[in-house]
Amino acid sequence: MIKYKKYKMKNTASRVYGMWFARAVHELMDFDEFIEHMAKHHCVFSEATIRGVLIEMEICLRELLLEGKAVRLDELGIFALGLGCKKGGEESADKFTADSIDSVHMNLYLGRRFRARNLYEDARFKEADKYIGDGNYNPEGDDENAVTEP
Repeated sequence: MIKYKKYKMKNTASRVYGMWFARAVHELMDFDEFIEHMAKHHCVFSEATIRGVLIEMEICLRELLLEGKAVRLDELGIFALGLGCKKGGEESADKFTADSIDSVHMNLYLGRRFRARNLYEDARFKEADKYIGDGNYNPEGDDENAVTEP
């Protein structure tokens, strides 16, 4: 079940100013909770085995990405690194060097089961109670960036 909170567009420069939209509300599941969840899925592997495999996957994925490889994880998608360059770029190819690169970021090209259309077809929605901008529930309801329904 995907929980959402309604909010009103308050940016007066936006062409959709004053219109209402939904924002997903998330509850963060940490690594240990995720492992426990996996182990309960009629899995023959223990939590310790699952933990070890996931930690090793993380280590190997990082290593392979830094070697310039893209890694496909079945239907999850393809992980690859992208590069950011100095603002404005360089005036010519001759002036462009490795020093012109100023950041590295992760790209994830989603596999079929995780594409928006397929997720939407399986999704169910329910309005959340309280919401703050970072997606956590807030019993005080004091999010200054989200306007609830009138």
